[in-house]
Amino acid sequence: MSVKLHHKSWVTIKEEVESSDTVIVPLGSMEAHGEHKPVGCCYLLAEASSEETSERTGVPVTPVIPFGVSPPYKNFPGTVTVSSETLSRYVYEVSESLARAGFRKILFFSAHGGNNLAVLRELSFRLREEHGVLCAVIHVWGVISKMIPPDFWGPGHRRGHGGEPTTSVMLHLKPDLVDMGKAQSMPLKDIGEGFKAKSYGNHEFQGITHSIFLPAEEVQPSGFMGDPTRATAEKGKFLYEKALDHLVDLVEAYKKVEP
Repeated sequence: MSVKLHHKSWVTIKEEVESSDTVIVPLGSMEAHGEHKPVGCCYLLAEASSEETSERTGVPVTPVIPFGVSPPYKNFPGTVTVSSETLSRYVYEVSESLARAGFRKILFFSAHGGNNLAVLRELSFRLREEHGVLCAVIHVWGVISKMIPPDFWGPGHRRGHGGEPTTSVMLHLKPDLVDMGKAQSMPLKDIGEGFKAKSYGNHEFQGITHSIFLPAEEVQPSGFMGDPTRATAEKGKFLYEKALDHLVDLVEAYKKVEP
């Protein structure tokens, strides 16, 4: 039987929730990830990782919540961003519906970081206080990043948004959507003498990194911060499968927790 919640009848859900009260809610985003990759990288990872984890654990999964909080990339065509307040209200009401159905444990699989994570953390406390629901917030790209061995891409490699590990993982999951002919390593634009750009929100000055927030296109007009040129599908497969094993173990343990 399908583990997708939207494939089940309400009667089936009512019967199953009596013995299994855990559900996965994936969240993605649509934002620029360079000229070589689709704007839906985070959506696609949320969908793949949550559904494969669901199939291996038997925990049902909802459809992906597609849009996230992505204001730094809002001027790139294809980016769809919502406010933190909008995302918070939307996810809260989704979670209320799940709680009403009998789910007592929710795992948010967010493949988008940024303000999504702060919103989900705040919501988790509110859902606990108001509905007794236990929530876990998982940053899927963050889990993948933890699987990277030292010197995985070689010395001097620059990681960052739209570069790695995103490119390698997308080459594994959706190779037909990645155009490595357009992948290139480009220096970030500095804001002035003495400041070295690290990302759209971080600049180094005299060896110390400070937060100086600029729209992403002012730091990197191509919409990425890292170096995608050393990406391969084999590297993506290695990282994705190790991360998936971790997510499966996490969900299996979470199923046993008393809410």
